[in-house]
Amino acid sequence: MSEMTWPRQLKDAHGPMRADKLEGAAIGMGDWGIESRALAAEGWVPPDMMTGLTLFVLGSQPKGKSKQAMPGAGGGVAGGVWVRERFTIIQPLRVDQLFTVKGEAVGRHVHKGRRYGTNRCQTFNEADELVASNLTTGLLAYKVEEGLQDELLGTDPSEIEVPGPMYSSAVKNPCLEQLKRFKTGQSFEQKQITVSLAMMEARDTKKPDNPIHSDPELARKAGLSKPIAGGSHVLAFPLELIMQHTGRHALFYGASFDVRWKAPVYADLVIDVKIVVAAATDQEVVFDLEVILESGATAMVGEVRVPLQ
Repeated sequence: MSEMTWPRQLKDAHGPMRADKLEGAAIGMGDWGIESRALAAEGWVPPDMMTGLTLFVLGSQPKGKSKQAMPGAGGGVAGGVWVRERFTIIQPLRVDQLFTVKGEAVGRHVHKGRRYGTNRCQTFNEADELVASNLTTGLLAYKVEEGLQDELLGTDPSEIEVPGPMYSSAVKNPCLEQLKRFKTGQSFEQKQITVSLAMMEARDTKKPDNPIHSDPELARKAGLSKPIAGGSHVLAFPLELIMQHTGRHALFYGASFDVRWKAPVYADLVIDVKIVVAAATDQEVVFDLEVILESGATAMVGEVRVPLQ
């Protein structure tokens, strides 16, 4: 297929998700993830793992002979290193539920010596109902390539239509009354969470999709000083904090997420999580989230929009 042929259709992937991945996601929260572990015990895929649907379809692609093993991904780091994820959860997904992920690689670009790929996917349940929509931009290789010129192949990520809140799903949200009590400007935070290598190993499981999250040697080969927490793992901590204040099922019914990873969370680092209610209207509650490293640097920022009607 020509480099100029975009978008590139991806082979459909079929679930359910691996049971060990879901168990690892719960264990990977450590002692702190009360609501995340409760969701796992109830048999639900947690909201942070819905970011993994893109990786799920990419990991199902036929492996080529070149380094570029997956269309729009790979390039030295299996599945890519997420830098931005925009997704909407239309309805919850049970851990044993069959589903199909349909995706396409919509483009690649080079910026400041780094290669990026953007992929889009939709997930459907057995009844062919839409479960989630994802638009993911990730680094194809963590190392900077000296002399690499900026370029764009396919569609510019800033010009792609992005998933937004699904207001028609809000009526099924069992946490509406709790959500409607929020006021603009409220904030809550959780300090001093240690993201240990043991937690990262548990989440990555014994069959990791991307071993830079748990294997020190392979992390160094990818250009990292230590393993880094996966993007969905870092996201799990602010989403846990939101669920502790809204109810554990609040984010499953039309909520949209726009998340940017700004700096790596290396193994055994301490993070602080802060949530601010950016807007509370009759239509939706908007949460701004931030994950801050102990150095004071921002590791992740994001916005979660939860429709109310």
